[in-house]
This record gives sequence, C-alpha cells and structure tokens, in this order.
Amino acid sequence: MQFRVLAALLAATTALTPLAVSAQAIFTTAPQEQLFHLQVERPRPAATRLQPIIPARFAAREPSRIAAVETPAAAPVAPPRAIVAGAMLRHLTNNIQGYRLAGEIGSSEWPIYVTEAQASRRLQFRIGYLAAVSVMPEASALTLTINDQTIGDTPIRAVQEVETIVFDIPPGVMRPGFNSVRIATSQRHRVDCSLEATYELWTQIDPTETGLVLPEDDPGVVSLSDLGALPSDEQGALPIRAVLGANAKPLEIERMLRAAQAISLAGRFEQPVVDAGPAAGGRYGVNLFVGAAAELAGRVDLSRAGPIDEPRAFVLPAAPGRRAGIVVTGATSAQVDEAIRRLLVSAAPKGSPQGLRASAAFPGYRLDGGRKVKLRDLGVASEEFTGRLYRAAFNIVMPPDFYAADYGNALLRLAGGYAAGLDSNAQIVVKVDGRTAVSLNLLKASGDVFRDNPLPLPLGFLKPGLNRIEIEAHVPTRQDADCDPLAAMRAAKRFLFLDETEIELPPIARIAQMPDLAVTASGGFPYAGAKGRPKLYMPSLDSDAVGAVATIVAHFAIAAGKPIDFEIVDTPPGEGQGPTLAVAPLDSFDAALLQRLDMPADTLREAWGPHLTADRRKASEKRLSPPEIAARNRFVLQRNFPMACYAPRNMLDKTITAQSGGASAPPPPSGEAERVDFAPVGRLERPGGERDLLEAWRDDLRREGHWGYGVVERLRVAGMWSAARVADAAQWLRAGFEAEAADRVAPQHASLAMSQTILGDTAKDVWTIVTAPNAATLAEASACLVDPRVSRRVQGQLAMLDMTDAAVAANGADSPRFIVTRPLSFGNLRLIAAGWMSLHPGVYVGLAILVAALFAASTRWLTRNIGRSSR
Repeated sequence: MQFRVLAALLAATTALTPLAVSAQAIFTTAPQEQLFHLQVERPRPAATRLQPIIPARFAAREPSRIAAVETPAAAPVAPPRAIVAGAMLRHLTNNIQGYRLAGEIGSSEWPIYVTEAQASRRLQFRIGYLAAVSVMPEASALTLTINDQTIGDTPIRAVQEVETIVFDIPPGVMRPGFNSVRIATSQRHRVDCSLEATYELWTQIDPTETGLVLPEDDPGVVSLSDLGALPSDEQGALPIRAVLGANAKPLEIERMLRAAQAISLAGRFEQPVVDAGPAAGGRYGVNLFVGAAAELAGRVDLSRAGPIDEPRAFVLPAAPGRRAGIVVTGATSAQVDEAIRRLLVSAAPKGSPQGLRASAAFPGYRLDGGRKVKLRDLGVASEEFTGRLYRAAFNIVMPPDFYAADYGNALLRLAGGYAAGLDSNAQIVVKVDGRTAVSLNLLKASGDVFRDNPLPLPLGFLKPGLNRIEIEAHVPTRQDADCDPLAAMRAAKRFLFLDETEIELPPIARIAQMPDLAVTASGGFPYAGAKGRPKLYMPSLDSDAVGAVATIVAHFAIAAGKPIDFEIVDTPPGEGQGPTLAVAPLDSFDAALLQRLDMPADTLREAWGPHLTADRRKASEKRLSPPEIAARNRFVLQRNFPMACYAPRNMLDKTITAQSGGASAPPPPSGEAERVDFAPVGRLERPGGERDLLEAWRDDLRREGHWGYGVVERLRVAGMWSAARVADAAQWLRAGFEAEAADRVAPQHASLAMSQTILGDTAKDVWTIVTAPNAATLAEASACLVDPRVSRRVQGQLAMLDMTDAAVAANGADSPRFIVTRPLSFGNLRLIAAGWMSLHPGVYVGLAILVAALFAASTRWLTRNIGRSSR
C-alpha cells in the first residue's frame, strides 16, 4: 500500500508544470535559479486539476485548498526584466523589531513617503531576504502589500545566500505622502510538526537589498514639504551631515540641533545619525546648512537662491556625487532663528489612509489613560490561520510620567475564534516586551467564536515609553503527531483573528520616577516639555563630540514626538537651573563632577586607559579581511544585528568556518517545486466584512460538531521525510536578537557609559551624562546606541554599551524618587498610592494587619461599653 501511495505521489509531482506568472528578475548569487510571483491583476490561466492526495471528506470541507495544487495549462513565461541600471533604492527605515519575520506567520509595516513626482511614475519594490534552512519553500511564502493591496508573493527558499525579488507596483497604488508597506511571511517547517519547531522558522529581510526602486533621473526631495522622502541608508538610518564652520560656536550648534530634530520628526525617521564635517556626497541622507547667509558663503553656493533678505529655508536637490541639502538661513541672526521656527512647524501629514495609519503607529501608537484603540489602527490585519503558532504584534508608547504598577488592568478585547479538535494545550498568550502577561486556555472541544473576549493586562507589565505587545495563539492538534509536512500546504483553518480587537487603558497614575534612563531614552523625559530651556553641557566642541550630541538629541526628540530646545552651556549648571544633558569624552569632564553624578569614573578610566586618547573609529572594520566582511554581513542577517554596531570577531570566525566546512543547508529541490497559491497575509477582504466572517466560522463549527471533528482519515506518506532533522545553521539564534543581549558588560568591554542622577528635589535637578573613551568612539557608539533595538534596553541609573555584541548592561537605581509632573488631584493620588502599595507588598500587608487590629480593638471597645450589662 505504501508503495502505491509513493508511486502515485511521484507521478503527480512529475506531472506538475510551472505556473504561468508574470516574473521579474531575481538578483542572487545563484543566477541559474529564478523565483516568480503572481501578478495579481492578471487572470489565472486555465488549469487541469491534480487527483487529490487527501481523503475525499477532507477535500469536501476544504475545496479551496485542493485548488491550491492545480497545475496550469502550458503558457509562455514572460522574460525576466532587470532593474534599470543606475536606479536608486529607497531603503526602509529602522524599527524596534528590526527586519526579522519569525515563526509560522510574521509581518512588519513601514510608512514610506513618496513625492508627487514619484507617485506618478512606474515604480518597483525590491526585497532581499535570507531564510532558515528549516523553512519548507513548497508551503512558505513572502508577500508584499502596499496600502493594503497585495502586490505579489514568492516562495521562501533563500536558505544559503540572500536572494532578491522585484515586484512591479501597479499605477495608482502609491499616493503622494505616506504609504503603508507591509512585508509578511507564512512559513512551515520542513520536517518537524511540533509547536517548538515553529521557533526555528525565520526570514530575515536584508535592508541593504530592500526598498523602493526609483529611476535614475528621479529628482528626489525638492521641497520642504517632502522631507519624509529623504533616503535612508542601508541600515535604515538617516545620515545627517551638519556642515558647520570652523570653531563652531554654541549658538550655531544649538540651531543645528533644532533643525536636525525637525528633519527627523517630519520624516518619521526613528534612527537619525548626525555627524559634523564638510558637505558629504553619496545618495543617502542630507547635508544641513544653518546660519546667516554671510556665514554660509564659504560652505554652500547660494547664488541660485537669489538675494537672501528674509528668513529662508529651502532644499538643494541632490546632484551627482552630492547629497540633497537643506539650507536654513537669513540676512541676520534673528532671521535665522525665525527660519528655524518655521521649519519646526510641521504641516499636517499627507498620504493614503493606510499610510497615515502606518505613520501614526510608527514607531509606536501614543496611548494615554482612559483611551482605547482598535488594532486595525495599529497596523494589525485580520487573518485566518492554518498553522500551529499564530503571532500578531503592535507597539504602543506610554506617557513618560506613567507610573507602572499593578493598580489596574488594561483590557485586550479579543475578536476571533478557534476551530474544533484542538489539543488540550491550546491557549492564547499575550506578552509585553517579551514577558508573559496573561494567558487564556482554549477549552471548548467544539471550537468557539467570540467578538469581545476581554483579557486583563496588568499595568505593571507596561513601562513608560515604547512597549511591544505580542499576541500568540498556540493551536496544536493531536494530528500534528503524525507530521505529514505536505499536509501543511492543505491544512484546515485553526484560528481566526480579527483586526477589530481593541486595547483599552484605564485611568493611569501620572508621576515620574527618577533616575531611570529608560524614561529618558524612550520618552525624552525630563527634557521634552521642560519648563524653560533644558541645559546641554558640552565641555568639548570637537566635531565628533558635536555629532554624538546631535545624534542623541535627535533620538530624544523622536522618542518624545516633539523637538527639544537645548541651551548649550560650557560650565556645569547649578541646582534648579534646569534638567541637564552632558555629552563628552571621559577626560573632558571634571573628576569631582563625575563623582558627584555617581559615574564610576575611576573604574572607567582604569578600564579605558589605553583608549582614552586613541582614535578607535572604525577600528573593528579596519581589521576585517574580505572574507570577514562577507561573514559579518551574514552574521548581521542571521542575528538581526544592528549594522551600526560591531560584530564580535569570534562570531565571525564561527561564521567563516560554517560557510567553508561546516554543515551546509540542504540543496534546493531539483526541477520546479510544487506550486501553491499563497493566501495573502494582509488584511482579509470578504464580502460583508467581519460579521460574515464570524458567521462563516460559526457555521463551520456547527457543521464540524455535527459530523464529529477529528475523525477525518489522514493519508500518511511513508518515507517522504525519513531523513534526520534538518540542521539549521542558525538554530542557536531562534530566541532572536532580544535574548542574546548580555546582562553584564565588563567596563573594559564597554564602548559607552550612561548615568543619571538627581542633585535636588525636582525635574530641574536631573542630570544625564553620556561618555566614552574618546570623541571618535563617542560618535560611533552613539550611532549604535540610537538603533531602536539597542536604545529600548537602556534602563536604570547606570548603563554600559558593548558595541561588539550590541549588549546593554544596566544597574537599577537604589532609591528612585518621585518627580511631580502635574497637579496631584485626589484621583491621581489614589492611583499613585495603590500603585506604590502593589510594589511594596510588605507595607501593604502590615497596614492591612494594623487596620484589622484597630477594627478589632474598636469593636471590642464598643461591645464592652455600649448597652446594659447582663449582670
């Protein structure tokens, strides 16, 4: 019997012919291989149906799954077309999850800005990716969606080298302004059907090979209203070159800082990286010129701008060998200040409705107490899921003075359902920043459909600033033990998630706790919104130090969502003069000041001794040979590693060894793989909307309950996957980049140190100090620090960054203090008191016992002294 099954399967597989699709050129290190994707607006050719290799009853219940393995009639394949030579790639901006899509289902959404001229052109979108060797290409797909319209998909099979695929964007899909770009994956394991095996599945988007393809003659940004179209570099950061004069004065640096913040905020760039120097070339980033016209005469040609006798801010379009430039100028110093104020006044964002939604939710949706929002507004799409582990995630930004404690619960009101016949371990798990906050067992054997299933999330799991919330549905079935990998291509739906799910916050306590670097790094507190101008202490005005300061200040502005007007001072401000940020190399600070600010200066000076005056800039890169550079690029992709940080040399050696003589990935299957029609991983489109979808699931559950779910006969293909488990070269990475960060960084390995302390009683007395061995290292480490995947780990009173593995070690504050940020109303005081009690259970229990004792004593006194004695 097994022989007959194998023979039938072999004959069916041999009969498969390639699906006629419109194809684009694939750029890969293996040019003989090509990938194709569906052109969604083109009608499907006539097809001949294969004999189903699954039971008839199963086929009757899932006819659409059988249609997914039909073979098209022979048709000519369109010749591949390459990207026009010289075309420019607009890279995606960086975000806190990086570029990894992990698990059986994953997606990330980016807002990408296009000008009116660009939106009117025929555009393309290129995706470069690398996948784990455990991903089965026959049942796995990568899908591109723009403004909720599916552009195309491709099987995932780039397990050895990065492959790129180019999609044509139909006219009219992209609109001037912000647009939503979503890259999603649906992945299945080659040989393992257990729930644990889903953690081995990942597809890493290569940011250097991914982005919007623009023609060579595209003028780029020509107007200040289109600052969002400034091109990010290969790592998703926006390089800003501040073109300052020799021996720049503090006033000139202050103006540059405000202009750099305005550019970063206008374009929704989460990782601006600023450096100072002469005007830079290249295609990516922008040159920034700020100053009076007479001061700029030697730095930029203003002849085409005409006479400058009033406040002016304008764009110098990019030219061959020169970045685009932004000039903020005027005839006098007062006019320059007025031009900067005009630059800071951002116009209302424009774009498609989906793009505006994506820009509002990037890097996170700002949510306050007493509010609720549907997940569709956060970029989460409805989905019918056929695998074992469903995942959806979104980011929210809590106020910087949010008091995180267990005095209440946020409610996640789930809408969706699950199928009958799930394993007893089926459950929904909600995680906040990687910690499990709540779980819900899926107990009904007959399945269930729900529209408002509230799950309480304790407020103590949230934190001020950026939070990432993940919803997981573990939906294994007993049939998974049979482990037929081919069945993954025709699996029945197990879980339904609807984007009408919403999160609701109760009233929250509003009072800040300091010192806490997390509040500053993720919310800009206390500098954003400070009364008066916060102070920026810069004992060194070296160009590298200026670049580091500008990078950190721009990051604080992005975290706060508004510009911060720093005042540069050359002497340490006194108590009560305003919150102070100090950035400089270690030797530029006075030893007594460092001791007063609780910075372990002696320990750092001893550890950094050999490097206090040495120029370590790009030292790690200079020592890399070509094979090591190639290994570093692969390491960056496998680890979802921040490109602005260094890759550790010992890891490069391991990567080189694995590439040359280690275990290799299984070869791609010969001939054409079985083609399936991948369901879009984007927003569900169903006539009648979500109500009809819920009713359809209810009907399915009634029908399955009537006929008895789980008795469907399954056909097992013996010997198909009798080989040993596929060895994933990056299996040790499955926990992702988040779990790899070390909890301890030795001072001699630290590239940068941050410390925060309070010298008085109010927010005006908060000091934050950032230092490094020398100015060059300070500039380079700052670029690594502001990567969203790194900055979100900064916390406590003292934090140290090790660039060699992007690890942040933090020491918490011994005795954090409350900083009043708003009038203490009775309701706010009640919430603060309840939160404080939840964090000090011993005090709470003691007070409870004391109150009980007082109540017992008063009751005894009353019973003894009221009424008549019985004697």
